Amino acid sequence: MIHTGLQSQHTEQSRCNWRLAFSVLLLQFSLFLPFKSLAQDPALFPRPAELEPAISFWVRVYTEVDTQSGFLHDSQHLDVIYTDLRLNRRQIEARRSQIQEDLRVLASGKRDQLTDTQREILSLWPSDVGNQTLRTAASNVRWQLGQSDRFLGGLQRSGAYRQHIRNVIQEKGLPAELGVLPHVESSFNPGAFSSASAAGMWQFGRATGQRFMRIDHIVDERMDPYTATNAAMSLLEYNYSVLGTWPLALTAYNHGAGGIARAVRETGTTDIEKIVANYKGRSFGFASRNFYAQFLAVNDVERGAEEYFGDVRFNSAPSFREVQTDAFIDAEVFASSVGISLEQLRADNRALRPVVWEGNKRIPQGFRVKVRAEVVPTGDILAMVPADFKFPVQTPDIAYVVERGDSLSVIARRFNTSVTRLAALNQLQSRNRIQIGQRLLLPQDSSQQTSIAAAVSKDGSYTVRRGDTVSLIAARYGVTERALLGVNGIQDPHRIYPGQQLTMPGQGDAGIQLAGADATITPVPAQLAEEASPRTEPVSETPTSVAEEVEQLTLVRLPPAAVLPDNQELDAPVTVEESTAEALDPVIDVSASNEQLVENLSADPSDYTVASNNTVEVQASETLGHLAEWLGIRAWDVRRLNNMAFGDPVIVGKRLSLDFSRVNIAEFELKRREFHSTLQQEFFSNYRIQGVEQYEIKRNDNISAIARNRYSTPIWLVRQYNPGLDFNRIQIGQQIAFPLVEQSE
Repeated sequence: MIHTGLQSQHTEQSRCNWRLAFSVLLLQFSLFLPFKSLAQDPALFPRPAELEPAISFWVRVYTEVDTQSGFLHDSQHLDVIYTDLRLNRRQIEARRSQIQEDLRVLASGKRDQLTDTQREILSLWPSDVGNQTLRTAASNVRWQLGQSDRFLGGLQRSGAYRQHIRNVIQEKGLPAELGVLPHVESSFNPGAFSSASAAGMWQFGRATGQRFMRIDHIVDERMDPYTATNAAMSLLEYNYSVLGTWPLALTAYNHGAGGIARAVRETGTTDIEKIVANYKGRSFGFASRNFYAQFLAVNDVERGAEEYFGDVRFNSAPSFREVQTDAFIDAEVFASSVGISLEQLRADNRALRPVVWEGNKRIPQGFRVKVRAEVVPTGDILAMVPADFKFPVQTPDIAYVVERGDSLSVIARRFNTSVTRLAALNQLQSRNRIQIGQRLLLPQDSSQQTSIAAAVSKDGSYTVRRGDTVSLIAARYGVTERALLGVNGIQDPHRIYPGQQLTMPGQGDAGIQLAGADATITPVPAQLAEEASPRTEPVSETPTSVAEEVEQLTLVRLPPAAVLPDNQELDAPVTVEESTAEALDPVIDVSASNEQLVENLSADPSDYTVASNNTVEVQASETLGHLAEWLGIRAWDVRRLNNMAFGDPVIVGKRLSLDFSRVNIAEFELKRREFHSTLQQEFFSNYRIQGVEQYEIKRNDNISAIARNRYSTPIWLVRQYNPGLDFNRIQIGQQIAFPLVEQSE
């Protein structure tokens, strides 16, 4: 019996091992399969006949021509491809000019005695093509660079991320086909940047990305392919909930939910093929019109990858151990402590910006650091970092407040840096638009900051370096810690920071020089607390209390997030900042400013435009006081125009007539968008969306109270997730989507 039992156990163990091995093999095999082996569900991703020429065109772009060649084609009729050429600008322009000339000849009505090239061009068009169509085509000859080698490279890179993308999609219950979108956006390149300032594998713009991720001068989670995947699926989920169809949701990924909502309003349809053909929005260009067709095309190419590219060797998915930091830690110290190169640590933690890798900032507390499992397979990673090199606070910013007459080039010269570095550090969308009072971060090695030296200077001062502690400095120069702290007026030995000037005992009065300040502030040394004792903690990230006091005097701090009361009268008028610091009397380009604000509000489906009958739809957080201020009139004038008594409430979603006798419509829309853009940017600089919850309305519920007390969410954000919500017709049992937000670190 004993023998039989052991044999039974052995047999069962063998079966378990076999099942485990088979599961592992199946998982590994699945990594190299297309995102979905079955055909696309036409109910979710329809393929209108009108889009088939565009789909076929993009399949050819992704499979037939590489990035050293391309097509000259018609930008409106993508089935008209005139020729393929190698990438040579002179030859391309010469051939384009010839095609345009031939089209103009054909547009004149000539059909006899044609040249060979004219007959060839004419054969590409329907037999009954009209002269006006050909005349228009002469202006629509476009060059499209090939993508076949880039697509193959994207296929190979995608192996590292496919399983993670699948997991996120499955957790959210979304269609598997969405996983191919990085082919369109970045070819699965996590380090991609676009000319429109979109970043990362999923190509998020800053304003939209901040809804779901941390994006600042220290951390930019758009660059982390794993975090950004979660954000991308959250955005697509949001787009779908707002717009109702996947073709619109996907097009909104490129053009913004606000832009597509406007397209739906103006065309009166949700059919993607009709919007592509008929919507004439100013920024709805070639890329937006073709985005859905490209998505369908890359799904086709994914499924036929072996046919197009042969045996594809997918990159393997890396194995990481993640650890959440319990302090602020220098990146170089972290890497050396755990036994990994700084270059590898940087490659695996792309969300950390250059200031961290350059040593000007430390890895933030609470940041989830990825470490290769093969390098550190076991053990407590954080315990490997010496306690002396864990800091309670971050390195302070060195900043400059923009003054009248400043420009980036002027500021760069003043602080011995470059415009490019200033723009990158501050993540500026435009190098030509800075505002008076704007707070610009400066590189910590700028000339106004005394360079870090290893020895005491002639005047007896020492510049604190990364990794320094009070005890290390004291021991290095043979002084006591108490004397070093005392002569510099430092009560807390934690609170020294890289770049700080310390006066050595016996070398004169204590002094602290702030980088970027024109004067040296010399405080009177404070008395040490009686219970203070020598400590060996490393350099802290925050300046002494004296330095903090000086910073408060010299810097304008950014305002905290503020959500104004929803639909209440405000006594104080809304003020608008000067738009540029370049000129004494700036001239505002209303059209350009509106376009920028539309971009900032791209994820907001609200209608901020004025209708042809001079009415607007009241949006959440707006009041009659706001509308009147933007119009240059009194709130009572708005009430009288709309036959409203003084006590009548302003209802979100209601249309109001407005008087544009003092302000034109473009200026009104600019001020309106500025208000909402500022409101939303301030909120998303402090909060991020982490999910969505469906709430069922109960008797006596109040939406504003639920948003405020249960979800800590402003009502304008609730309305964005429920754009069709009628605040006058809320019913018991109705389902309302509430975004789940969390405060940023």
